[in-house]
Amino acid sequence: MNGLKPQFWEQWEQLCCYFMEEIASKRGYSVRYRSYGSRGQNQHGVDLVPVSSPLPLVGQCKMVETSFSWNDVLAEVEKTDGYKGPIECYVVFTTANMHTTIQDQQNTGAVYRHTRPDGTAFPVHVKHWADYEANDLSSIPANVLRTIFPNAFDLAAMVRPPSTEDYITSLKALQSYVPSRITSADLTWLETHDFSVGWMPERAFDPFQYLYIDLQRVEDALRLGLTDLLHSAGYPEVQATLLAGQEFYSALKEFVESVKAHIVGNWAGDGTSILTVVDLNGWQRKARQFGSNAQYLAQVYRRAVLGQQDQ
Repeated sequence: MNGLKPQFWEQWEQLCCYFMEEIASKRGYSVRYRSYGSRGQNQHGVDLVPVSSPLPLVGQCKMVETSFSWNDVLAEVEKTDGYKGPIECYVVFTTANMHTTIQDQQNTGAVYRHTRPDGTAFPVHVKHWADYEANDLSSIPANVLRTIFPNAFDLAAMVRPPSTEDYITSLKALQSYVPSRITSADLTWLETHDFSVGWMPERAFDPFQYLYIDLQRVEDALRLGLTDLLHSAGYPEVQATLLAGQEFYSALKEFVESVKAHIVGNWAGDGTSILTVVDLNGWQRKARQFGSNAQYLAQVYRRAVLGQQDQ
């Protein structure tokens, strides 16, 4: 895996448990894996075993920065003679760089088999971290990847394309949550306000701006891996809507950012706070852009959030 590497042994062992689960799945077994014993104990060359399952598929994880050769593999295999459980397949995972002796063994075309003192034998496979590509991590939960690789927090999204079920779940969240932030009254204002006059009531603009701010904070938290911020009120709901809300949020950003880039705060004759551009050069063009962006946002809102078809 180019550019990424676990920093601690516990992280590597956790990843290897998921790799073992994937190997078992390809053999038709749905099992979880856990560590065998604890560090400091004699594990007889076995680090990873199935949880509550007699499946004789076990593994060893070696986090090494130095050379790891075929002789090192054989040394681990020999230790399994003291393991009391049955073994029908043994997988060694390592973070070390590929060694020519391991490559030579793998290139023979014959899988090495180790014979135990009781006469049973099992194949030995070696998996290097460098063997894995991004899509090989698709079965690993996103929160696990974010913890191990905080600088690549979005890896899960990259390696596992969203499913139809994911999209439907996000769509339901979008259609449920957004109307609580931008109401039908807000939508009516968006569609009927005469933006060509060059000003708007600040109170009317606030719901759009507040949702925009929350969206920016959620996106920043995800981008920077600041998961603690996602516990803030309203943020989990925003995050849940991101997948299905891409078009809507793009339109929201376009509207809010066009206004925020030029608007100036002022007071109307009745004392209410307004946002205006009438004192700026070329304000009419800016006002027309506000109106155009507002109409587009309203159309997307009706289609994406309310589920209404374009007329």
